[in-house]
Amino acid sequence: MKRIFLTFSLTLCCLIVWAIDYDKEFARVGFIDIQQIDSTIVVDLKYSSTDNFMGINMYGDLHKAYLRPEIAKKVAKAQKLLKEINSDYSLIIYDAARPISAQKSMFNKVKGTKYQRYVANPYNGGGHHNFGCAVDLTILYQGKPVDMGTDFDSFSTLSHIDNEDTNLKNGTLSKEAYNNRKLLRSIMKKVGFNTERCEWWHYDCYRIKYARQNFPLLDF
Repeated sequence: MKRIFLTFSLTLCCLIVWAIDYDKEFARVGFIDIQQIDSTIVVDLKYSSTDNFMGINMYGDLHKAYLRPEIAKKVAKAQKLLKEINSDYSLIIYDAARPISAQKSMFNKVKGTKYQRYVANPYNGGGHHNFGCAVDLTILYQGKPVDMGTDFDSFSTLSHIDNEDTNLKNGTLSKEAYNNRKLLRSIMKKVGFNTERCEWWHYDCYRIKYARQNFPLLDF
């Protein structure tokens, strides 16, 4: 009975999410579609498909990467720096601003599992994505993702950034993946982003306390 109720709840949440007019809601709060600033940035929102760690489309028909204006400009600046290194490189965004409705669906799905620690609790104020202050991304080379040692949303210690030197030495992280992570991190830090210890793909611009105190929650 508990499993049936959980399945029903998740289905209901997904239907609610899919009914949202994202363009209208993000325009209402003044957010920007990243490709309006730089059309060369590739967008592939993983939570708008089943190609994610939950295997569920959590975003419905949302396929644009929306961010706070100042953060979108920083991502565009990072793309420019990357292109200056090699014109065959490009950033690809896997996740950006996330409405709290989707956060609740996601959290309810992983609650009580090993993945819970990786998903911000929407009932405790939400996380960076719920304020449009974070972006998940990687680098493409000639249209294909470079080796980062793990896939996006691979929640293992190999995805952590604080043990890369050790993983390089013991051979669990290749030199190529190590260098690619360093490249991504260098350009993102240069334009003002912070890292996330457990996720090589996650970058945010503000500490969560500051975001909660100064920005509106994406309450839709």
